[in-house]
Amino acid sequence: MTGAYDLEQSMDGWVFQRSNPEGRQPARIRMRLDGIVASLEDGTTVQIPWKGMRLNAEPGGEVIYCIAADGAQRIFSEDPDFLRAVEAAGGNDLSDALARMQGTRTSTPLTHRLGCVGCLTLTIVLALSVPRLFRWGVDSTVEALPYSVDEVIGEQVWGGMDLGGDEVSAPEVRDAVQAIFDRLTPHSELPEAEFQFKVIDSEVVNAFALPGGYITVFTGLLTEASSPEEVAGVIAHEMAHVTHRHGLRRMAHSVGLWASVTLVLGNTDVLASIARDLFTLASVNGYSQDQETDADLEGVRMLMAARIDPTGLAHFFEHLAEEHGDVPDSLAWFSTHPQHEERIAAIEEVAAANANTDEWEPLDVDWDAMLKALE
Repeated sequence: MTGAYDLEQSMDGWVFQRSNPEGRQPARIRMRLDGIVASLEDGTTVQIPWKGMRLNAEPGGEVIYCIAADGAQRIFSEDPDFLRAVEAAGGNDLSDALARMQGTRTSTPLTHRLGCVGCLTLTIVLALSVPRLFRWGVDSTVEALPYSVDEVIGEQVWGGMDLGGDEVSAPEVRDAVQAIFDRLTPHSELPEAEFQFKVIDSEVVNAFALPGGYITVFTGLLTEASSPEEVAGVIAHEMAHVTHRHGLRRMAHSVGLWASVTLVLGNTDVLASIARDLFTLASVNGYSQDQETDADLEGVRMLMAARIDPTGLAHFFEHLAEEHGDVPDSLAWFSTHPQHEERIAAIEEVAAANANTDEWEPLDVDWDAMLKALE
């Protein structure tokens, strides 16, 4: 049953669709008896029914997200009347979702930490009584933390980290890598995530990501790749580690309960110290096999949404195997046999099942100029 909200009223907002190559698109939003509808500038509409809808809010509550049950579509707005309109039109269908979201939206730093303490208490109980569920408990603690924690940790670690070479400032190189990030970023699964990158002069054939969106790309990766699509595949994989918060989860699992306590207390200085020890140049890609597979699949999704050939990542590692007989040690996250061959096959299978090669659009990159600048 609807409240006093005028169903004819509309407001500005945005739409995010996993399958849409345009990423986040501006829209006019209206409420209906059966769901929320967003009208895009091209005349098409996106509708999310009230039943099964999830609600979320950015820290501080300025932007409210209406999320489809399968997570494939999001309609969101920062209009101050947006939440009231959703409450009035959604009625009983959204009562549980509103209660959960309101608890997050109205929390102060203290109440937010108290919520994390609840997760931590459960984690401790699980660690003491059912060790195999400890990982689940730690993940729940991480999930309860705002993304700003990732950003603070990543910024502090990145700023003091020895990256093994000088930063490359040549515009031909920066512009080429920036073009890849520009195509991929609108399709991030985490709208609040922003990405920064450095290109480092090193023969290491690698790239890595720190929590909060801080990504390092080595020139060895750029010169080994045979196309910008191959580099885009590696970068999409690293961006997926960021959006799925694998770095923060790795911290929590690596140092156990102490990290969980520190995370809850919000002591970012201690967190950064832990992260500096954990995220060294030698071990920065030390993710679990499950996390690597997760990053593979999310990276492929982002590539397809951006209309970039998703087989580029698989082709890159096939190329390395042909040239060097194996994947270099610096890319140990992909070189463990026989898993890396299985992952190449999985990437190609997902790409073939979900896309048409006619959909791919070349990256607007002057690759030859970039390579010449690196000579």
